[in-house]
Order: sequence, then C-alpha cells, then structure tokens
Amino acid sequence: MKKFWIVLIALGLVAAFSMSASAADVKFSGSYYVEGWYDDNHSLLDKGDTSTISNRGPIALYHQRLRVQTDFKVAEGLTLTTRFDALERNWGDRRERNVATTTVPGVGNTSASVETASRNYNSVITNNSATIAIQEQGNIEFERAYVTADLPFGRLIVGYSEDIAWGTDFLDTVTTRPAITLVVPVGPMTFIAKAKKNQEGTMWNGFGNMNNSDSDIYDVAGIFKWKGGEAGLLIEYLNGQNNNTKTLDIATQVFAFFPYFKATLGPVFMEGEAYYGTGDWQKFDNVPAGATNVTISTYGISLHAKVDLNPVYVGGRFIYMLGDDPNTPDKKEGSIAAALVAGQAFLPCLMLFNDSFYTATNTGYAGKAGSLATGNVAAAQFLDNVIFGQLYAGVKPTPAWDIKFAATYATAQQKPNDAAGKAFLSSDYGWEFDLTASYKIYDNLTYMVGGGFLVTGDYFKGSDANAKLSNDYILMHKLTLTF
Repeated sequence: MKKFWIVLIALGLVAAFSMSASAADVKFSGSYYVEGWYDDNHSLLDKGDTSTISNRGPIALYHQRLRVQTDFKVAEGLTLTTRFDALERNWGDRRERNVATTTVPGVGNTSASVETASRNYNSVITNNSATIAIQEQGNIEFERAYVTADLPFGRLIVGYSEDIAWGTDFLDTVTTRPAITLVVPVGPMTFIAKAKKNQEGTMWNGFGNMNNSDSDIYDVAGIFKWKGGEAGLLIEYLNGQNNNTKTLDIATQVFAFFPYFKATLGPVFMEGEAYYGTGDWQKFDNVPAGATNVTISTYGISLHAKVDLNPVYVGGRFIYMLGDDPNTPDKKEGSIAAALVAGQAFLPCLMLFNDSFYTATNTGYAGKAGSLATGNVAAAQFLDNVIFGQLYAGVKPTPAWDIKFAATYATAQQKPNDAAGKAFLSSDYGWEFDLTASYKIYDNLTYMVGGGFLVTGDYFKGSDANAKLSNDYILMHKLTLTF
C-alpha cells in the first residue's frame, strides 16, 4: 500500500509540473516617505498680541505614508492592478483610533494609550459621556483596483483607477474614481473616452431607492504628439444629482474644456494649460423660497517656461484663476477648485497652495487669522481665486544634487466675503520665498531639506481691521524611497 501511495504521488507531481502555469506574474512598486515640518507661526497672528484668540506659536511634527501598488500580469496584455496606502499619519498621532479623548470601557483613554491592533475598533462606540467615531480605515486603505486589457484597436481600463491627471501638472490631483476608460491610438493621435461614477446615491441616500442621487462624469479627449511636443483637449461633462432631497431635485450640470500644450525647443521648455467651465452650478426643478438657480462661467490659465543651461536652470510661472464674485449670488465665476478636488497634486510653493503642508498640519492656514473675522478665510490648500507669479533658479552641480530658489507673489483675483457677509479688507496673499536642496543617496532614495518664508498679506486679516498679523517661516526635510 505504501508503494502504491508513493507511485500515485509521483504521478501527480509529474502531471502537475507538465501542466501550464496559471498563476499570474506579480510586480510590486510604490513609495514611502517621512517628512518633518517646523512651522514657526502657523496662525499668522502676531505672537505678542493676546487680546483675541490664543492659537499662536509654532508647531512641529513628522508625517509619513507607505504606498504599495501591485500589478498582476494574468496574460499577455491583461493586467489587474491594485494599490493601497498604509500608516498615513503624523508620528504619534492616534486620532485614527477615534476623535475624542473619553474613556471607553475596556480600552481606557484611547488618545493616550499605546497603539496596538487590539484597539482598532471598526465601529462607533457609545459610552456614558460621548459617541466616539472610529475610522474604519485609519491604518490601511485600498483605493485602487482595476483591469487593463489590450485590445486590437486600443486599451480598456475598468475599475477604480487614477483620475484628474491631464495635460500639465496644473490642476492635477492624484485621486481615484471608478471608471470605464477606452484609449485608442491612431498614428500621432490618441483618443480617450471615459465614463466615471463620481457618487452613487440611488441605493443609499436616505430617501428610498426611487430617488436618483447619482453624480456622473463623462470625458472625451484627444492628444496629438510630434517630435519635441504635444497638445491636447479634454472635454468633460458633469451631471450631478447628488444634492437631491425628498422634496427638491437639484442638479449640477457643467461642461468644462481643458486645452494644453508642451514643447521643447533646444534648452527651452514651455507648457501651458487653460480651463473654461459653463453650465448650471445649482439648478432647481422648482425653485424654493429664498433660493435661486446658479449658473457657472469660469476660466483660468497657467503658463510655464524653463531654460536649462546645464548645470544652471531658470524659469517662471504665471497663473490666473477667477474667483467668485460675492455680489452675484446667481452666478458662479470661480473659486471651485476645492469643490472639484482640482490641483491637489500641484505644489508650486512650500507653504501657500501646498497640499502636503495642509495634510501634515491638518489645517493649512484656514481658520487661523481668519477666525478673528468669523472665519471663511481660504485654506490656501488649493490654488484658486488667484493671480500668481513665480520666478525660480536652480543649479545641479552633480546629477545627485538639485538646489533651487523660488520667489512667489500671489493675490486673490476676487475679494471674498467672510461667513457674516462682510467683505475682506485685502486681496493680498503675500510674498513667499523658498529654498530647497535635494540629494539622491541612492537612485531610489532622495533626501530633501527646505525652508520657506511668508511675508503675510492682509488677505489673512479677513474683514477684521483690528487683526494683527505676523510673518511665518517653515523648515522641513523629507526622505523619499521609491521602488
């Protein structure tokens, strides 16, 4: 009997090794970074003036993120891609466990406890004193899963994939949306068609499944490439019904156009991108009392040029983006980048309009100096409502080094109102001066140090003429590993 089993196992092994492999080839890629920030005067308020609010002084912290992408090559031309972020947090910050410091039975004071997996509750816990919201994905978040299939006439991409990445880096946001994308190359042209689900509300909107509360986006685009350059046009249609209620149908229906170009002429690189949006920002089927239909008509442009005189380079950037006029409540002229999540990956400065700075500090400059004027001061997270000019120069003494200085001035295109309806005193964001130096320790490991100084503009006073502002500076460093 023993010989029988030995022979049977041997025959099974022979059969197994003679069969074609069905397991997919797997490739990993991703990044890990740790960045440290010291912000001397995050409130932008005069440290010596304690007559109003007390949130003055410096902040210092470390922030990190691990990102891992996995590509499963199922067959030639067929790939499944997934991506997750893990441990995206400030060092020592335990708010991913909950947003309160109350005592939970069996857990203790969670904000002061040692972090362990056993304290990660995937629910909402209610005790005698408070309801504590526990973030289910505080430790790891899968955000992408999509199939890429090469077809005889193009490429099909289906699933949660990258979105808002078009043309130049202006307005780009490294985000994810569920979509069906078809890419068809024809000679020097590439045609793209994309259907995206921005928000699904039909099955879970609180009003029953007969209420259509979806938000959908449709893209058509074309790109033409030639030696030394490319140009393209994206046309996007947003059909948003996600603000519907039991009694009101409220639509957002916007057409947007995004042309761009890139060109290299010897040592000179030039690029530009523009946008124009038109349609209905808020459209009621039946306008209720006290409300109004709101149309949208907005535009903006970004121009950038760089001259590479190896090892020295110089460049400049100009950006113009409409802001919303508070005196025309039936029209939306601008100030919509945050609502559309546009430009989160575009980091022209270390302080102003820098999402990494905003993410690490959790506030940017929002609600600080502006809290003297009942709030509503822009966070300076998204580049928006701005006239922006920047000149920069750098040197690369060796391939591993890159040292750069940039001087930036920004002003709001439109002075907004605060939350109480009072007009801001000034449109001046201020001047920012940044100096950075990066060094490649390995091909895949870069260390960067930087410093920024903000000459605070009176925009951050909001509408309070008595607000006393002060300048701000930051020191930061960042270690980035790619693989």
